[in-house]
Amino acid sequence: EKLPTGSETLNEPFSAFPSWFLRITCDRCGKLQIINEAHAAWRDRTLRQILARMRHDGCGGLAGRAELLSGAEAASSRPVRKIVLRE
Repeated sequence: EKLPTGSETLNEPFSAFPSWFLRITCDRCGKLQIINEAHAAWRDRTLRQILARMRHDGCGGLAGRAELLSGAEAASSRPVRKIVLRE
């Protein structure tokens, strides 16, 4: 099954990707944050809205690089599918 492009995905709600992970790198300090769709209180917002409002608690930086992952790369027994939202 073919995955949507990053620009198509940005207009979808996070809930459209059940049990996927949103991996975000802070543009200021480079710290990595991983959020599971199942635990996100704001899962009905579009990914574009989430990335626009996301701030790193430690330094206040914005979401730099952002990707959706179908599983944890080191722990998944199946191949991890990836959609790059932001480079």
